[in-house]
Amino acid sequence: MSEHNSLEQRVQRLEDIEEIRRLKATYCDLCDQGLGNETVLNALLPHFVDDADLDFGMGEGSVFHGKDQLKIFFGDVVPASVVFSMHMVHNSVIDVDGDTAKGRYYFEAPTTNAGTKEAQWMAGRYIEDYVRVDGEWKFKAIQVKWNYVAAYKDGWGDLSGDFKDQAGSN
Repeated sequence: MSEHNSLEQRVQRLEDIEEIRRLKATYCDLCDQGLGNETVLNALLPHFVDDADLDFGMGEGSVFHGKDQLKIFFGDVVPASVVFSMHMVHNSVIDVDGDTAKGRYYFEAPTTNAGTKEAQWMAGRYIEDYVRVDGEWKFKAIQVKWNYVAAYKDGWGDLSGDFKDQAGSN
C-alpha cells in the first residue's frame, strides 16, 4: 500500500470531510436561527476566513468580500429579505486536498419573504471552498447557483430558465 493510501491518511480524509459537513450544518443552523440577532451573527462570522468571498448569485450587488462585507450581508441584507428560513442541504460532494477543500451541495429552503410576509421556496446549489486554519476548517468562498425562488402558493412548476431573468435582475 502506498503512503498516499495509508489507513491513517484515509481516516484523516474522512474526518476532514465530516468536519466540513459539520461546518456547513452549523452555517445552516445559524442562518435559520435568524441573522438579525447579533449573537447569532457573531457566532457565524468566525467560521469564515478574514478575506472570504460570498457570491449570492444575483448579480453585481450580491457579491461580498471580507468579514466586514459579510457582516453587512448576513446582518442587514439577509434579514431584510427573509424573516424565516429552514435550510435543507443534501447531496454533498466534498474533495479534500491537504489543508484546502471544495464542496458542493443542493439546497432547498422554505422561507418567508420579509417584504410580503408570504411563504416561498428557494432552491439551488452551494459551491464552496474551505481552508484549514490552525486545525479548524473555515469557509474561504461560498457561491450560490439558483434553480428557483417561487411563491409557496404558486409552486415552481411554471418556472424555467435562468433565475436572474425570472427575478428581473441582470
